[in-house]
Amino acid sequence: MKLNLQRFAGGHNVTCQNTGHFTAFSASSTSDVQANATVTLTVTPSSGYELADIEVVSGGVTIEYGDDAITFKMGSSDVILTAKAKKNNIYKVVENCKYSVNGAALAELARNMTIEVGKTGAITGVTCNGTELSISADVISSLVAQGVLVKL
Repeated sequence: MKLNLQRFAGGHNVTCQNTGHFTAFSASSTSDVQANATVTLTVTPSSGYELADIEVVSGGVTIEYGDDAITFKMGSSDVILTAKAKKNNIYKVVENCKYSVNGAALAELARNMTIEVGKTGAITGVTCNGTELSISADVISSLVAQGVLVKL
């Protein structure tokens, strides 16, 4: 009789590293997690931030970003994940524009994109560092709908 000793092997660990700007970053299971088990991640950004990315430092798993949950299937080794945050109010300003809030004085947004031109005059790229905006959510929503702003 042959025994498959892998059936008796213990599971593996999941470590979630919070790089800052999160009030919570954790896994539904953290120890003795068996291969092929689905692990659900809880990610709660701090105020003013949003999730930029979850980096798989080790373990070779693939993060699935679903509508209702962020998950991965456990592999056959320990997993280490790092959550990265970004500010949630950074936008590309596609064109110069003026806007008013509740009929008050106009303010102006300046385009923050730089067009890169090659030797032949052809556009070779566009760079943009983004602009942090702290104006009304309604105004931002309207400018996004008009194509003036693009969320980074």
